Amino acid sequence: MTFLHRLYRLSGLLSATALVLICVLIMAQVVARNFGSTVRDAEEFAAWAMAAAGFLGLPYALHCGSHIRVEVVMRFLPQRLHQPMEVLVSVIGLLLAAYLAWYCTAFVIESYQFNEVSQGLIAVPLWLPQLPMAIGTILLMVAFGERLVRVLRHENFEIGAGEARSE
Repeated sequence: MTFLHRLYRLSGLLSATALVLICVLIMAQVVARNFGSTVRDAEEFAAWAMAAAGFLGLPYALHCGSHIRVEVVMRFLPQRLHQPMEVLVSVIGLLLAAYLAWYCTAFVIESYQFNEVSQGLIAVPLWLPQLPMAIGTILLMVAFGERLVRVLRHENFEIGAGEARSE
């Protein structure tokens, strides 16, 4: 397995870990309320974990072929247009992911430079929970770049399209 594929898989594992963290936080809040207490800022941490799960899951989902694709359109196109269409959608995806990565990274850097902190009971520097957003979008951009190169070489990118999942 290549280094990039390991990064996509690690990103997916971190996304899954964030989902487990949400479950743990919710369960802790339920238990604490039954004892007449609360878990400080549990809702805020759960929201940050949800954002991390979403953004960190993007590159892994693309690599697994789990993103929504309009394959119905491909059925109506002649076979000779399939390759150019795959190139076109890969370029569009790469451009959108690059813009999103640039914007998210600038957002995190700005939060760091201005020393922004959360407004909850626990003051957390905001760049920390925002960092998974930037990492996820940067990895998505890299994944789209790799997808474009593979499509141009007539190779499969998605692991569901011929590459062994046990890598």
